[in-house]
Amino acid sequence: MSAKTASAALEAKPAPADKRQSELDRAALEALELDSDEITSVRLDGLALTKIVKHCRDAHPAAASGTLLGMDLGGTLEVSNVFALPNPGRGGDRDEDDDRASRNATRYTSDMVRLLRDVNADANPVGLYQGCFLGAFLNSSVVDGLAAIAGLMEREGASGKGKGVLIVHDLAQSAQGNTSVKAYRLSPSFIEAHRAGKFHTQSLIDHKLTFANVLVEIPVALRNTALLDAFLSSISTPSAPAPSIVPPSTSELLVNPPTAALGPSHTSLNLALEPVLASSLEATLEILEEHAAEAGNVGFQARQLAREKAKAEAYLARKKAENASREAQGLAPLPIEDVNRLFKIPAEPSRLETTLLLGQLDSSARRLAETAAVGAVQLHAARTGAA
Repeated sequence: MSAKTASAALEAKPAPADKRQSELDRAALEALELDSDEITSVRLDGLALTKIVKHCRDAHPAAASGTLLGMDLGGTLEVSNVFALPNPGRGGDRDEDDDRASRNATRYTSDMVRLLRDVNADANPVGLYQGCFLGAFLNSSVVDGLAAIAGLMEREGASGKGKGVLIVHDLAQSAQGNTSVKAYRLSPSFIEAHRAGKFHTQSLIDHKLTFANVLVEIPVALRNTALLDAFLSSISTPSAPAPSIVPPSTSELLVNPPTAALGPSHTSLNLALEPVLASSLEATLEILEEHAAEAGNVGFQARQLAREKAKAEAYLARKKAENASREAQGLAPLPIEDVNRLFKIPAEPSRLETTLLLGQLDSSARRLAETAAVGAVQLHAARTGAA
């Protein structure tokens, strides 16, 4: 074998070491792939959580909403910052107010993202946060906002469906000493129906949609920075200053700044359950009235659609019978005009609003049941201890 043939054989067949190196490089590239098909968990920064809680408390009794900023890291959504959206004012027409609020929120979000990029801060919208009271939070504005965020993330290169995440903070539970933070994302079947823009009866049946599977709950984990942990430890366990009859100087105040200790919370032992139960029951009844009104509107539209369809079918049957009699007499049949042009057949009513109201009713009823159960246990414990 000549030297030229041997060198050609070596070039054609790579060495085993080179092959192993290429496999390692390929595995490293797959490990560095951060994009995922869906969000499986949320990691919320402590500072972002404090902003959400403060905004919900300041905006009460109005609903607080805002935008989440962060990054998708292999299925775990890292939420590093948030900013609040302007609270829309309610006028006479609810639909016009919702459209105007949606346009204002979109314009405000684009302006804030541009300003955050100018200062080199996190400027990737990854979802929304919503404040609620006594459990009810699902409405058409939240769904449209999540769908818009998911579409924006997919246009920027993210794969999969339903990347937008909704974080919900219940202010009522926070007032009782239990900070409640939950995360949701839209289900794939609901995203397909939302993109098609059809929520009539057959579409709900085809996509197997109910109020229970509009959203999918995902776990939330809280992550604090070292600076925030140090601040929380300083306000929870303050250092007591040494007793002195001389007022502290400025240098001493700078060395040992005054801190206030976090007092113990005894809200779980409070037996004044009547206001909480009354508020929960009132919220449940209000949602039930809204659902009954929306169901009445859908029923009226369905009856109007049935009447128009019956008129069109009667017209077609009459024309077909007339043409059959003319053909029996040997005459040419008359042309049948377009039914849609003669009769104004309306579109089938959308059942999206009724489905979302059923979701609100279910959440409010669950919250009412939890409050009543806790109250029953507390009252039983108090009576047992007193006896």
